Amino acid sequence: MRDHNNVLKLWHFTDLHLFAREPMPAEEPYYDQITMRFSCEIIDQGLAMFLAEPNCDILLLSGDITCNGHAQEHKALIPRLRRVQQAGKRVLVVTGTHEYGQTKAQEHNGTGLPPLEHPEGKVFRHELAGLYEEFGPRDAIARYEPDNGMSYVAQLAPGYRLLCLNCDRASRTFCDFDEDHMQWIFAQLTEAKQAGETVFGMTHHPTLPPTPIYPILTQFDTQGGWETCTPRLADAGLRAMLTGHTHMMNIEPLITAAGNRYWDINTSALVGYPGAFRVIELEGRRMKVSVRHMDDLGFDTGGLGAKEYLARHFDYLLRGVVESAANDIESLANYSGEFGVNGKYIRQYRLPITLVGKYINRATLGSVARLLLCRIPKEAKKVSAKELFLECVRNIYGGEEHYAPDTPVGEALLAMAGRVEWLLRRKLRGTPVEGLRELLGSVVYDPTPDYDLEIEL
Repeated sequence: MRDHNNVLKLWHFTDLHLFAREPMPAEEPYYDQITMRFSCEIIDQGLAMFLAEPNCDILLLSGDITCNGHAQEHKALIPRLRRVQQAGKRVLVVTGTHEYGQTKAQEHNGTGLPPLEHPEGKVFRHELAGLYEEFGPRDAIARYEPDNGMSYVAQLAPGYRLLCLNCDRASRTFCDFDEDHMQWIFAQLTEAKQAGETVFGMTHHPTLPPTPIYPILTQFDTQGGWETCTPRLADAGLRAMLTGHTHMMNIEPLITAAGNRYWDINTSALVGYPGAFRVIELEGRRMKVSVRHMDDLGFDTGGLGAKEYLARHFDYLLRGVVESAANDIESLANYSGEFGVNGKYIRQYRLPITLVGKYINRATLGSVARLLLCRIPKEAKKVSAKELFLECVRNIYGGEEHYAPDTPVGEALLAMAGRVEWLLRRKLRGTPVEGLRELLGSVVYDPTPDYDLEIEL
């Protein structure tokens, strides 16, 4: 334990997605941006890095620590966490929706892999409290008993408390804190304040959208009711929440109507691009957040660096979709199921899809600008539209949205988005079409640093 006036250092991993399957697939599934097949090797490497880190004795895990909630995965993960604790370090766990599974053979198999031979091999949610009791709940100074103590308060060191909050109480698709849970959280914040202790939180789902486009693409992957819940937490005195789930490296600020500042510190999947985790340093009420990357993934990457390998794997599905549209309709039809599109429609509209696909694959920003009758900076004209698209998607996950409005590419994208907005407005005969330019600008450029943060809790 450390004195309140000294620096307390923690590491934060999230979305380990440990995959254990017998037999293991011969190849990496093409449809997932995380590295499922080698998840155990990456996790082992990350844990070895943590064990070798001096002056850092606490590891935080914020959910989706197994891939599909199968008992085999829990049996593979728990001994690994025990070895960390046996080495004299602590592991604090909050579980997520991937830790328990469907129990009926006819239900959707979220892994995208062939159905499990024995679907009943997936654990039930109520079993998780017992499975992970030794990783935080057992030593908690407070527990939310209506949910089997799956939310709890950990005493990190004298003067420091962590709210470990489980948010999946309602269902797998809508995760939130109900009012009773919120009142318990408020009581813990009040107690910590009265005790003069520094407090922050950890949960699985983000409590603020990591990018403005996120709520448009996925309605149920942010904390349910975050629009009202998160400001209430901030006004009650919570200043920071460590989160996961999105597989994105992002830091999102909020200032409430009452003037209280709050930060959602979202972290990418350990087993996916960019292969990173958070380092948290606490000194009094000062929190410093930084990022470290995996030095090695623990398996043969064919001579590629860890980040380069993960980037290539991340691009695999999107690149396959874009390139097969031009050259391989059958492959595109197979990919389409991952986006909820029936492959028969891909085959039915083979000719127009192929024509559009061929254009997209050879297009540059200059050729797109000519099509839109739009002027863009000369320096951006030769940029491949396909490669820029792939880079921008990857950058959102990596927390590297760097195409500011004053860069040639940023200026070009904003000009083209403004032109499309104008054309749509004319086509829709006066119906307001607003925000496309601002939305695209927020996707390619985020002025808030997503790697480093220093705040007062």
